[in-house]
Amino acid sequence: MDTSVNLIALSGELDLSNASALHASLGTVCGPTVVDLSVVTYLDSAALTELALLRRRVGSVALIVPSQQIRRTLEIVGFMKAFRVVESRDFL
Repeated sequence: MDTSVNLIALSGELDLSNASALHASLGTVCGPTVVDLSVVTYLDSAALTELALLRRRVGSVALIVPSQQIRRTLEIVGFMKAFRVVESRDFL
């Protein structure tokens, strides 16, 4: 992985209850970014919105998503086409 790429590791449930904290942490990121969702157990529309805003702002965002449940959520909302989605850091 290129050292000029930001790596952000998120965990737990990402939902409306912590969307403002997620917005604050992603809002400081500049440039190509990898978001590691390996230990995320749940994403709701608030979290998905924050990921979409990050992609719009920085351009290139890859998501590490080993969970089939999270991958399915991303498929349903069309993120599999909008983001580079890989199963582990080995695929970056």
